[in-house]
Amino acid sequence: MENLQPLTGFPTYNLPPTKAYITKGSQTPDPDRAIRIQHAQAYPLQVWYFLACLIFLVSIVNWTGLGLKYYRARVQRKRLSRTSGEASSQLRTSVSLLRLPGALGDTFRVLSFRWTIPIGQTYRLNFADVLLTAMYIIVCFTCALVNTTSTKGVKFDPHYYANIAGHIVALQFPLIVALGMKNNIISFLTGVSFDKLLYLHGIVSRVVVVLICLHATGRVNQLNDRLVGVTAITVPVIQAGVVAGVSLALLSIVSIRPIRRKAYEFFLIVHFFLAFTAVLSAYFHAESLDYGHFVWPAFLLWGLDRLIRVLRIATHSIMKKSSGPVSTTEAKTNPPTEVITNPKLELLSSQFVQLTIPKPRFFHWRPGQCAYLTFPGVSASPLEAHPFTISTIDDGSENSHLKFFIRVQKGATKRLFNSAEGSGEVRVLLDGPYSSPPLLIGYDTVLLIAGGSGVAFTLPLFLDLIKRSKQRGPMCRRLTFVWTIRNMDHLTWIQSELLEVLQDLPSHLTLSIHIFITGAADAAAQGDVEEDLEALDDDTASNSEAHKSDNEDTTEGQNEKAIGSSNINKTTKDLLVLPMVKIHQGRADLDKLIRDEVMLAKDTMSVNVCGIHGLTGAVRKAMQYPRMLDILKGGPTISLHVEAFGGNTPSLVQVDLVP
Repeated sequence: MENLQPLTGFPTYNLPPTKAYITKGSQTPDPDRAIRIQHAQAYPLQVWYFLACLIFLVSIVNWTGLGLKYYRARVQRKRLSRTSGEASSQLRTSVSLLRLPGALGDTFRVLSFRWTIPIGQTYRLNFADVLLTAMYIIVCFTCALVNTTSTKGVKFDPHYYANIAGHIVALQFPLIVALGMKNNIISFLTGVSFDKLLYLHGIVSRVVVVLICLHATGRVNQLNDRLVGVTAITVPVIQAGVVAGVSLALLSIVSIRPIRRKAYEFFLIVHFFLAFTAVLSAYFHAESLDYGHFVWPAFLLWGLDRLIRVLRIATHSIMKKSSGPVSTTEAKTNPPTEVITNPKLELLSSQFVQLTIPKPRFFHWRPGQCAYLTFPGVSASPLEAHPFTISTIDDGSENSHLKFFIRVQKGATKRLFNSAEGSGEVRVLLDGPYSSPPLLIGYDTVLLIAGGSGVAFTLPLFLDLIKRSKQRGPMCRRLTFVWTIRNMDHLTWIQSELLEVLQDLPSHLTLSIHIFITGAADAAAQGDVEEDLEALDDDTASNSEAHKSDNEDTTEGQNEKAIGSSNINKTTKDLLVLPMVKIHQGRADLDKLIRDEVMLAKDTMSVNVCGIHGLTGAVRKAMQYPRMLDILKGGPTISLHVEAFGGNTPSLVQVDLVP
């Protein structure tokens, strides 16, 4: 890029004459020039070759795992049909080396995804996160700094690494946008949900900020620590580069987790404007060197993602005709036959709101997926959209609906709560579905664990498994549902769905439901919970005796008296007296619960958890020990899926490759 002549105030190449360049060299031939040009063109592409190979490898693992799951599901369905779901009398046998691949795969998942490293007070990364981050950093800076010794013997010559670092940065902008998209091909190929790719989105952005600093300092060093002449700060293309770097640096600061948590709505607005400014400025800066084609695909990806989202929102806005204004009611579960024609807000408690909307005509989703909701008139800006998990399943009926459990915090959810307390009317724009929940097929045992509103994730998985088992035959042998709640009233959120699905259970399925009540708002409420539990115990005992006694009328009267002395409603009582439902007072001993389920499982097992960091961390800790010997003796290989909220979502999901 030397021997440049000024044209209309800017230095340019003779070929092409319309492109402006920001470098200036001596008039004598430079033996390093051809080498620098070759390195600047080749090394940045090496970064993309590495990324392409990595995506290809993970995609192969993902699709191979899916194929094995479907094969395993077919084999297991035949076996369970023959045995009526009864487990072998001996779940553990002698050591078999045929199970070695499964044991090695399970150990790899334990070490990679369940062993974590705390980073400060707000971050906790698993080993896979750390390894992937380190690999990306090493590749980027190796390509930027390798072979940067000039023919004169100057090591790390800034003439070499400045251009290479700048080209690497330009090539990373499409990747940054792709990793931040809600609709992206990477998620489809790898099976990694878009929300978990956000970790990589942040890592790439921060690495790019450091590379920009490397690029800028290299330029300064070339000019003896001065930005003058064609590289002066007054030159527009230099200003564009500075604006891009400063915008990305500011964006990296406001994106740290504590700031996002405290001012999420502010973060959304600032993120949009700073990101747009950074990419646009980077394009003008790169285009001056005829490298704008490295950056403009980022705009194409961003526009494509927004177009798909707008089309989805427009399509999902095609609803049934409204039958009247929305009214606010206290927490009640809608009867299955109720037709929802308007968005409906219900106050579940002082901390939770339930939103029910009719299923749009062309909206279909998988159990455990989420949707982004915007509330015109409630949201602070059109850019503000919040993700909420859909707690219902897509049953294909015309009158089905989507239900969301919304925890009241600051900002939009607080304003939504105020709307529910007032008129109860709310407009909803629906964008989705999104995320990649686990595909629960081919597992001998499935364990679902949730805390509070995390039941919105585990409940549809639970309902879907039972529904498929009824319609298509055995889907698993054991199914355990665990929910931790603060008081008994929370059970009313899902009691109708549970009562409906627990009717006519298939004989091959061993089902358990554990409800852990951890506390109450005050002492009086705690006393009510204890009375409820005692009444239920009396009820269960009375029901058992009723089968042995001819005097059923007397037993029925005693049951009514026990229920009448408690705060449990009739629907809740009908649910809690079922033999598979167990109520526990206090916190769940997750370590013992998981250990017991593992001992009763064989072949393969899926554990899925959704809740706050404390709950998901406890589950991960209970499963972070390798079990190679147990698996060799017939114990299950375990896949763990963590669906965390509150900013604790891990970057990667686990893929079970071993049948």
